[in-house]
Amino acid sequence: STLRVPWLGELQISDLSLPALTIAMAAIDGFNPCAMWVLIFLIGLLLGIQDRRRMWLLAGVFLLATAAVYFLFLAAWLNVRLVLGAGLWLRIAIGVLAIGAGGHYLREAMRREQVCEVTEPERRRRILDRLRRLVQEPSLVVSMIGVALLAVAVNLVELICSAGIPAVYTGILTQSDLTPAAYYGYLVLYILVFLADDAALVVIAMTTLKMVSLDGAYSRWVRLTGGIVMLALGILLIFKPQWLAFG
Repeated sequence: STLRVPWLGELQISDLSLPALTIAMAAIDGFNPCAMWVLIFLIGLLLGIQDRRRMWLLAGVFLLATAAVYFLFLAAWLNVRLVLGAGLWLRIAIGVLAIGAGGHYLREAMRREQVCEVTEPERRRRILDRLRRLVQEPSLVVSMIGVALLAVAVNLVELICSAGIPAVYTGILTQSDLTPAAYYGYLVLYILVFLADDAALVVIAMTTLKMVSLDGAYSRWVRLTGGIVMLALGILLIFKPQWLAFG
């Protein structure tokens, strides 16, 4: 239960496990291909405009809006879990959800073409057309508000792709005896890691003025890793929940 580290003394293993789990699950969630296609298209549009300030502002607004809607989604899951308590039936239900989500990710990883099936092609085309008009909007304020609203709308739809991960994570989080501030602190950490890959894409593209693309191998490995992790967590939630009770 403890680990002796030179110069640091004894550390509680449980205190280290929850941050590590948070970082791992947020990274898997953040690399969800379904949530990235709009950002990649937005980057492509922004690279075509001359105003660097406008470029950075619109990209930043998109990322902030994404962070806000996802934080609210995580907070809602957390509060539902806290209200319902730590009942056996709920823990088993979350475990079954994790196993089902893991199986879904593994099945998607085996597909020949790595595409997001949540948004239909016609709906995706309309979203991209609207985004193109917003980027070209003469008024910067109108453009920023429109991009923020579109980011919220798209992320609400794309949450279907990865709703299982936040549900399982908040279920594990509430098994630990934490203060309200600690719960929300972990949600902030989750969001920071969740957005790290998106922010990296933006910074690399904006500074090099070159488009960054993600191939099918990337999507396949993300889904494969996520599927294995979710299956493992689901089995632990059902049969060894004490292994996931940190703090």
